[in-house]
Amino acid sequence: MAKFFTDEFFREVEQKLSADPKWLQDTKGVKTSVLLGATDQGSSFLLKVEDGATSISKTEAGTAAEFSFEGSYDAWTKVAKGEVDFQSAVLKGMLKFRGSITKILFYKDRFLRIAEVIRSVPMEF
Repeated sequence: MAKFFTDEFFREVEQKLSADPKWLQDTKGVKTSVLLGATDQGSSFLLKVEDGATSISKTEAGTAAEFSFEGSYDAWTKVAKGEVDFQSAVLKGMLKFRGSITKILFYKDRFLRIAEVIRSVPMEF
C-alpha cells in the first residue's frame, strides 16, 4: 500500500490511468499538463497527457503546466477519501486552480476521472 501523495502512489495512479479504457478513450487527441501540488509538504507532481498516453512525475512547485491544482495535504486527503469531491474542493477554495476556466470546463469529466482513479488506489495517510 502506497503512502498518499508520494512517487510510489502516483506511479500506481499512472499505471491505473494507462490501463483504464474510459480514460484512454476520453484522452484520445488530448494534449495537456496538470500540476498537482500539496503546498504544505512541498510535494508537486506533473501529470502529462498526449493522445491517451499518460505520465506522472515528481516536479518542483510552480512548474509550468496548462492547469494547476494546489492545496494542503489535508485538502488532498479529503478528496482522496471521498469526504469532499474534487469539484467542490476547487469551488470552496480548498484547492487553488490556475488555468483557463473555459478549457477546464471542456475537460471537466476527464479531471473527475483522475479523482475517481486516485480514490481506487490503495493508500495510507
